[in-house]
Amino acid sequence: MLQTIIFDAYGTLISTGNGSISAAQTILDRNSSDASAKEFYARWKQLHKAHIQGMTAFHKEEDVFLWDLEQLYSEYHFSRDPATDVQVMLHTLGRRRAFPETNETLEHLKKRYLVCIGSTTDTSPLIRDLENNHITVHHVFTSESLQAYKPQRIFYEEILKQLRINPAEALFVGDSLEDDVFGPQQIGMKTCWINRKDQPLTNATPDFQIKTLSELISMNFEE
Repeated sequence: MLQTIIFDAYGTLISTGNGSISAAQTILDRNSSDASAKEFYARWKQLHKAHIQGMTAFHKEEDVFLWDLEQLYSEYHFSRDPATDVQVMLHTLGRRRAFPETNETLEHLKKRYLVCIGSTTDTSPLIRDLENNHITVHHVFTSESLQAYKPQRIFYEEILKQLRINPAEALFVGDSLEDDVFGPQQIGMKTCWINRKDQPLTNATPDFQIKTLSELISMNFEE
């Protein structure tokens, strides 16, 4: 029987907006580059994923952002100090806004379930975003607190261990097929994919699919 709903944070409860693209543009401007900010940020995300997946020991995401930018600066032949310019991107963290339906949905669900967050992020910026958006849940788990990143099995296993529940008692909700569907399914959790942009299914099939968080309020997860 379902007891717990675990939400991804960014892209699920909290919008990432265009802050990262704007930060990428600022960095390009500092380097007097006319490169595309969207392409620059897309490459940044590729490197970020590769660096996380290639870790042999845990490092905070703040450190990974610097590694990403160091490699980008090498690829783009920029001469500025990436350790200085990475602060532009880090400044966007902890300043994001929740989706309009987030708080109402969570308040409804908290009456019936243990509601938690499981997010790939450092703890401090997520806590700031939760406080700024008046988001409250029963437990918050981050890659920093768990010392693991999605979609590593240990990320989800450690959450269940700390909550003292088994996989069949939890539902994971998120916007990433890899991190929030494939990852939790590896250990037997049910999953719900929030697909706001009508993207096609690729590498995983969720148990449930929604377009807005508010759909969760009336759903029967035992079907």
